Amino acid sequence: MAVVVGNVLGNLKGKLGNLAARTVEGKTILSARPSSFNVNYDPSMVEVRQRFAVTANFSKYVYDLPALAAIWQNYKAKGISVCNTIFKANFPFSNTIMPTENNKICPDGFSLNVLNPVIISDSLRAEISPLNTVSVFSPEEVNVTISALICFFNPGNLEDPAFQLIKLFKDVPAFNFTTAYNLNIAFNVIEAGIADKYLNRTVYLCVATKNAAGKVIQHSSSFSSAIQAVALT
Repeated sequence: MAVVVGNVLGNLKGKLGNLAARTVEGKTILSARPSSFNVNYDPSMVEVRQRFAVTANFSKYVYDLPALAAIWQNYKAKGISVCNTIFKANFPFSNTIMPTENNKICPDGFSLNVLNPVIISDSLRAEISPLNTVSVFSPEEVNVTISALICFFNPGNLEDPAFQLIKLFKDVPAFNFTTAYNLNIAFNVIEAGIADKYLNRTVYLCVATKNAAGKVIQHSSSFSSAIQAVALT
């Protein structure tokens, strides 16, 4: 492995011949790939690869939510990317088929009490209990971002993937920390199509407080729960 100092080659990412490149904290890291590789089909190694794939997929969706990426940035060790930090925190909880309710979209923070999370008419709805009952907030914390991941699993058609994820978020300016908040985030057409294919679902939620400039000040712990889809009558 070699570290290129000064980015004389620019920010490289990917594979070139027998070299693999990635950029971490402005440094380009080059690694030699093996000339040959034999896949190990030992059951324990197959399980590890399956859990790896599940966790990598989950971590990518977490990282793609801006508020969550900003939160995890504060927890990463030097020389490790944010996405790898998310991966390391979640690998112990993934199974070989899909993420579990023990997976987390953010590190531990203040408690997040969520009541009655459901999917109604292609939208995620839930009641978030007053936040001032679980933490103390400074005057600069004026806005919040609510980030959500929904894992759909148990497909009606076995030819569909074992699980699919969708990511959602909602920015709430001038948030009232003293009252309950009724969350309602509508799905787009693609997200609604995914939801229709699966029989079960798990929601993951995180709340981040922000100052007027958009900087994350505090965040909740990760909330997760199985949720039902309710048809309007």
